[in-house]
Amino acid sequence: MKKINVAVIGTGNMGQHHVRVYSRMNNTNLVAVCDQDIKRAQKIAQEYGCTSYQHYHDMIASEKIDAVSIAVPTFLHHKISLDMLENGKHLLIEKPISTTLKEAQDIIDSSKKNKRIVMVGHIERFNPAIIELKKLISKDIFGKIITLNTKRVGGVPSQIKNANVMLDLAIHDIDISNYLLDDLPNKVMGFKSKNVIKEQEDSAIILLKYRDSISVIENNWITPVKVRTLDITGTKAFARLDYIKQSLFLYADNFNIQKKPYYNYKEFINGTATKIKQKIHVKKAEPLKLELEHFIDYVIHNKQPEMDAKTAYNVLNIALKL
Repeated sequence: MKKINVAVIGTGNMGQHHVRVYSRMNNTNLVAVCDQDIKRAQKIAQEYGCTSYQHYHDMIASEKIDAVSIAVPTFLHHKISLDMLENGKHLLIEKPISTTLKEAQDIIDSSKKNKRIVMVGHIERFNPAIIELKKLISKDIFGKIITLNTKRVGGVPSQIKNANVMLDLAIHDIDISNYLLDDLPNKVMGFKSKNVIKEQEDSAIILLKYRDSISVIENNWITPVKVRTLDITGTKAFARLDYIKQSLFLYADNFNIQKKPYYNYKEFINGTATKIKQKIHVKKAEPLKLELEHFIDYVIHNKQPEMDAKTAYNVLNIALKL
């Protein structure tokens, strides 16, 4: 089996998980990690049996590397990505692809020029519950999809990033809306505010109007409970998904209105629709593992990923309009 030599730039909150997953894959050889915090890089390198570097230029000059995960703050994505592509490396860039559309376009252009694969880490596409939901949609289980309602909320991040709640949280849900509906919105509206975190918008309500559907997204860093849910309403069915639990419930025949009167309080609060609830089987797995497995498979077979730089550009374009 051909093994791909990989490295990770940035060993913070997300980068260390890239290191962990790569170290356990059968078709990768974890060569090096790089971080400006050299002590952190050294500790992780020692734990996973690879080499540590403080500067990525030294790393690519010293090591034979095929593919790199870039897991640094977003404002650093542009320069590092271009340097990696010019040196012939395939890239997995953590979301969002960059801070501006021009930077994103530069990455797209460089990937084409250097004939390198760029995949962007919109990880929720690899949540097993989303994978199963996409299958149901492709089978026309829902009929015409009317609305998507997403809630992605939680407490204040332990480390405030150089991004607002739209670029940190909403960008997941914008991408999933585009992905599930296989469309791009023709109208974008948003309401955002600064509350607990004064230097960044920490709350947003977003409305995306598609050709036949509307996506309503709620994001904040204020709610003390972490919630990650998605409801989808169609003319033939309704479904409720929980990203954290990786659960998916389907309610069919939800427009079969009962003719009989309400005989008790329970019937009254349950409403008039006949609800046939079905728990959809979801094979639980770590989304990051599935994501990196796909990335390495694309590299091995020289295939362009579905979540490529252009797709990430489209998502960023929507987020920046808010």
